[in-house]
Amino acid sequence: QALREARSPLPPGHVLKTHAIEHEMIGRTRTIWLDEHRADGGIIVFLHGGAYVSGPFASDWAWLSRQVDALDCAGLMVDYRNAPDHQHPVGRDDVEAVLGALAADGRLDGRRWALAGQHSGGGLAFVVARRLREQGAIPAPSALIAMSPWLDLELTNAGITETDQTDPVHERRLLRDAARRYAGRTPLQDPDLSPLNASLEGLPPVHLSVGLRDLFLSEVRVAKLQLEENGAEVHHREINGRFGLQLLPRKGEDIERLHREQSELLARVLGPEG
Repeated sequence: QALREARSPLPPGHVLKTHAIEHEMIGRTRTIWLDEHRADGGIIVFLHGGAYVSGPFASDWAWLSRQVDALDCAGLMVDYRNAPDHQHPVGRDDVEAVLGALAADGRLDGRRWALAGQHSGGGLAFVVARRLREQGAIPAPSALIAMSPWLDLELTNAGITETDQTDPVHERRLLRDAARRYAGRTPLQDPDLSPLNASLEGLPPVHLSVGLRDLFLSEVRVAKLQLEENGAEVHHREINGRFGLQLLPRKGEDIERLHREQSELLARVLGPEG
């Protein structure tokens, strides 16, 4: 209930003042553009957090706004549909339908784009990036930015018992309930729900970040190793404290360093010589 109440479906005031905002229904999915007129400089497609039961949050808007402003590009918040009203594969299909519509309209022609996400959105970004490499209708993203991504809905990673007693936001019961609500009849180990169970080869440059007190610390480390073993370009940052499922944007030296690293990767891959 707290997650649903924290949902911020509209951009906060500071985002409204900073960017040109456009709402667009693409199929059945609500999307919100930040500065679409800058799309020739690249597009950041963002998938919000919220454990597949809520979102976007103020932290999602703050991150996207900051990167769009820094890179002079466009941002697109995809408000994919969530449980309990909508179960898998609706969220995945919403994101792919949005990307498919952009490609069909020619809005990705000659433009570089990156896929980014936080928490459940980070896991979903891995799922979509893997599926895009297996088809040719939609251009692949130039980079993947995943912040404390939920990569294993079964919560089987070894580190979970080390942190769940100290992290009330990510306590195991909340996440297990959210996973069941979203998965419906689909087994939690399905790679389209738990991308850690799929091959991570053939992905674009990846930036992974996670908090040292996040429940997902171990699985993010496993993903980093798998990506490296498959020859991917991987950038990895672990920051102090909790980072996943942030309802409000965090501040501090660690966060500033992380944002700079993400911006540097995005600037390189979205730029004219990326």
